[in-house]
Amino acid sequence: MPLHIVVGLNLRDKTGAKRFVRSQYARGGANLHDWLTPAQFTQKFSATAGQAAAVANYLKQHGFTNVKIEPNRLIVSATGSVSRVEAAFHTSIKGTRVNGKVIYANVEPALAPAKLRGVVAAVLGLQNDLTMHTHNLKSRYQPMTKPAGTPPPCGEVVNGICLLGWYGPPQYQVAYDATCSACSTGKATKIAVMAEGDVSQVETDLRTAETFWKLPKVRFVTRVVGAPSSDTSDIDEWDIDTQISSGIADKLKALYVYAVPSLDDSDITSGYEAWVQDNKTQAGNSSFGEVEAAAFDDGALALDDSIFTEAVTQGMTMFASTGDSGSGCPVELNTGAPVGGTPDVCYPASSPYVVAVGGTTLDTNANGNEPGTYYGEHVWVGTGGGYSAFESAGYWQANGICAVCTTDGIRGAADIAMCADNNGCPMDVFISGVQTGVGGTSLSSPMSMGVWARLETKFNNKLGFAAPVYYGVYGYYEPCPLKSTARVPAGEPGDDTSAAPPDTTAPIGGFNDILFGTNGIPSSAGPGWDEPTGLGTVNYYNMQQDIQNSIFPG
Repeated sequence: MPLHIVVGLNLRDKTGAKRFVRSQYARGGANLHDWLTPAQFTQKFSATAGQAAAVANYLKQHGFTNVKIEPNRLIVSATGSVSRVEAAFHTSIKGTRVNGKVIYANVEPALAPAKLRGVVAAVLGLQNDLTMHTHNLKSRYQPMTKPAGTPPPCGEVVNGICLLGWYGPPQYQVAYDATCSACSTGKATKIAVMAEGDVSQVETDLRTAETFWKLPKVRFVTRVVGAPSSDTSDIDEWDIDTQISSGIADKLKALYVYAVPSLDDSDITSGYEAWVQDNKTQAGNSSFGEVEAAAFDDGALALDDSIFTEAVTQGMTMFASTGDSGSGCPVELNTGAPVGGTPDVCYPASSPYVVAVGGTTLDTNANGNEPGTYYGEHVWVGTGGGYSAFESAGYWQANGICAVCTTDGIRGAADIAMCADNNGCPMDVFISGVQTGVGGTSLSSPMSMGVWARLETKFNNKLGFAAPVYYGVYGYYEPCPLKSTARVPAGEPGDDTSAAPPDTTAPIGGFNDILFGTNGIPSSAGPGWDEPTGLGTVNYYNMQQDIQNSIFPG
């Protein structure tokens, strides 16, 4: 059985790349909003041409074929037999057949030869046992088929509040204040969905959704990375991602779907590499993840972080879902509730160079028996969130807003949140033509990307990586001492929520600060940044004003 391997190369100047990112995003930075091209990043920070050639030659000497050095010199890929892989990297690979599929893994760590150990960061493709899994959950309440354009109903209305409501993109636009005449759409911005398998039905379903919700038809571009795959087992995921991201953006310049052969780390990394090297979109979305320790152990964490670093220097944002099993990250199935045991976070959401998106339960003011304007939110019990065991906090997070991130220097997730409750505020998604209620952080993450597309268009695609922008807005509008329980957050005049607990939220700039709820011990919401919901959810109208005030003053 031939293996397709991905050999990751270390950045030549990782510290320099980190400093450069700060110079691009910090107020007064020498390179503020001056994005690099892929070629410029390669010249400044990647492995040298000689180092990449040495890795390629080593693989060729050991009988590998299809040896390819990627243009940014972060990856050398190749194909080889199991025996050649074992010999080249001093490891042993064992396999077994489970339900007709061959499952294999290296039982000893892969080792590069001594002459390449300062160059090689990781060798991916040696196992398919622990892989990424998608983050979505079907609602236990499914919508009835309605005529095109019919707003979905509230499952229950109590004292004028829509509870257990279904939502389409137009209803989320209303709830998150994105329908004003001054509100930008995403018409000048291109976004990407990272996907797997055969996505041809995804475009068909998107066209069905656009017609039903009376939304503009978005330009859809499929980018197949690696060998084409006929797998459609996760079509529901890619349907959610494409329909909510384009739907809440209302208009887009283009929607790219990067389709890789599998959710194995090596294929996902190849997808990220293609996204960054193409450099065509302002944002991407990853509605999947794996136990952070697994990504660390096989080297995907280090390699993907290098790719994400390049994306940030190019002014690109990757959004990632934090998971659907509370403060844990399961190996296989989503639970929609805390899994218990030791808290853990999912990767890639734990990377400091992505925007980690958690989830809430959204309640709205009922418009008759339909969802209406924003009422309030609380933590969705199934949302992921916690602290990384391997990643450091970015400078934007280690500035007092996140206490543990500041004192211990570790990465905290989430960064932001949006509606994710599969039973409280699910989206009416068309899956293989059938209306289906779906939620999870696989809803909140692409929703966040769609909101970001609007903001990028508003600011002429000059915002770049969303994390320092969002933390910058939050810090500008939050003048009170960190974690002061007596503080009154500074918000938009007249926007203080009147919602009763647990839906009470507090406005801080363009955020709805989530105050109540938990996703498991010890992760609970409270005033300020918290693990389940980060800075809070985005009020679009306020956010576009507050970015102008705080990031682009004068």
